[in-house]
Amino acid sequence: MLIGHIKQNKITASYPSIVGKILTELEQLDLHALALGRHHFSNLDSNKVWFVILEYNKSPLADFKPEVHQYHSDLQIVLAGQETMAWSLDSGEHQVHEAYNETRDILFYEYQGIDLNYIKAIPGCFYLFTPNTVHITNIQDGDQQTVRKLVVKIHNDLLEITS
Repeated sequence: MLIGHIKQNKITASYPSIVGKILTELEQLDLHALALGRHHFSNLDSNKVWFVILEYNKSPLADFKPEVHQYHSDLQIVLAGQETMAWSLDSGEHQVHEAYNETRDILFYEYQGIDLNYIKAIPGCFYLFTPNTVHITNIQDGDQQTVRKLVVKIHNDLLEITS
């Protein structure tokens, strides 16, 4: 999992270069004015990277199952509100709750054997969940404010680390 600030004068070399390209293009948009739903980047391959704008009320942790993706990473940015996110490295040995859904590129695990780490997701930061990261988002945290969030789906072919 990778956490960073959205507004940086320089994207560090430790981030995959696609993250810098995505953040640069997002800085040119009025993210709070965008309609809910799926959007494409003007300068990136829409078959390999796109984003969705979501608004929702958070739910208790018990309403979710830990998830992991095989071909796409999630770069999540809270635009308004806050939420709790949970993550853990995927050992590949967890008990499957629901079989892999190829259309949605998602696999759900049972909680057993997964030691989750919790973070408070706030506006101004991004959270990158790669395929080796089990994650749960949208978790209720005592704040009843509606969350507005942007989730970028990035095909893993694009996630090469620059050196």
